[in-house]
Amino acid sequence: MVKLINKDFYAETIKKVINKELTQKMAALKLEITDRQIRRLIVKYKNIGEEAFVHKNANRPSNNKKIPNETSNEIIKDYLNNFSDFSFTHFYEEQGFKYGISFQTMINIFKANEIISPYAQHKTIKLYNENMKKAIREKIITEHQEKLYEQRKQEEFEKHIRKSTLHYSFGQEIQMDASFWIWFGEEETSLHLAVDKATKKVLSGYFDYEETTKAYLIILMNMIINFGIPKKIKTDKRNSFSVNNAKSSKSKLNVTQFKRICEDLEINLVCCSDPLFKPNVERENGTFKRRLKAELRHEGIITIEQANKYLNEVFIPKMNKRFSYNINPNKNVMRKNDYTNQELNVIISIRSKRTIDNASSIKFCNNYYLLIDDETGEVISFKSGTKCDVVTSYDNQLYGIVNDKIYSLLLVEQQENNIRASKNGFKPNNDNPWRKFRIR
Repeated sequence: MVKLINKDFYAETIKKVINKELTQKMAALKLEITDRQIRRLIVKYKNIGEEAFVHKNANRPSNNKKIPNETSNEIIKDYLNNFSDFSFTHFYEEQGFKYGISFQTMINIFKANEIISPYAQHKTIKLYNENMKKAIREKIITEHQEKLYEQRKQEEFEKHIRKSTLHYSFGQEIQMDASFWIWFGEEETSLHLAVDKATKKVLSGYFDYEETTKAYLIILMNMIINFGIPKKIKTDKRNSFSVNNAKSSKSKLNVTQFKRICEDLEINLVCCSDPLFKPNVERENGTFKRRLKAELRHEGIITIEQANKYLNEVFIPKMNKRFSYNINPNKNVMRKNDYTNQELNVIISIRSKRTIDNASSIKFCNNYYLLIDDETGEVISFKSGTKCDVVTSYDNQLYGIVNDKIYSLLLVEQQENNIRASKNGFKPNNDNPWRKFRIR
């Protein structure tokens, strides 16, 4: 078939070939046709002139049947009312036989009436939304078109509902880290965060002046109370979590306070110094630096108490709503907290080892304490040299643990000027009766 780009252009080129101003091969390259077609055009031009370059079907009506408006309206009505959630191909396979039209004809009808498939490409959806917004502004949209527009918007929203990481469950892995920065005021502080890998939720946060074990215990307690007990926690290798000479968990020797708490709660604590080991909390640190500092400044927050309140009551819930995934109840391995408040306070605690002296008391922070049985209220006497764990609970209460039993501690009042000598034993006061006697 001859490629008719321009009648005058073809005629001028063929004239040059006849007048031997141009070779057939050069003319073929110029018109982008073959040498054989050039020779045919020369014969036609000599016989009928420039009419040889006009297509025979020019100015003739198309042989394709024109679809009646009634049929087009019936197709549109049928699709909008009964099959709007079908793709165009699916709809044509189910209903196309009723109308006796081709698939492309049906597509052309839908395009002319601003109807798109629920599986349209992004560029089609973008153009469709622009046209619909313009039609709504100009009030030229029909009821069916407006209904379809709302339906397509809802379908597009549901396509992009955020889902949790495919291979992880909520509570399967929690990542903890702290980030130093001048978050508010003029003093550098440390923001401690706990982030769930599956849902990307920030489960708890806390500001402190340093990266401390106390801060990590606070976010652990808040996480357990609000969400439950996770299966695994990932951290770096700072001293709050790991020591180089840590022994087995059975002996409890040289195990950090946080490690001991995780073992009591049956949480697997894993430590590594590589930042890629806990990428989710590292990413949240960057997000918080871009947003949190600006909001704290905007709110006029300059104290650490105000910052912690805003962080947990306003900022973290807002960030979770904006960036985190919904918790899938079928993929939730966060263990329910079945501990009482007192039990949890004792588990999440700082423990120090002490030895009971011959007065059945222990010394802690320059004070002496006796062990009290909570059930009977009696002072319990122990043999000198008995080992005791002094527990500073999460709520700052003191307890003693001997042979896995918990006792309350009673502070023993000391007399003034009653000084103990480190080497010579007990040293009497100046007014002691024994000082009246002098050994000769």
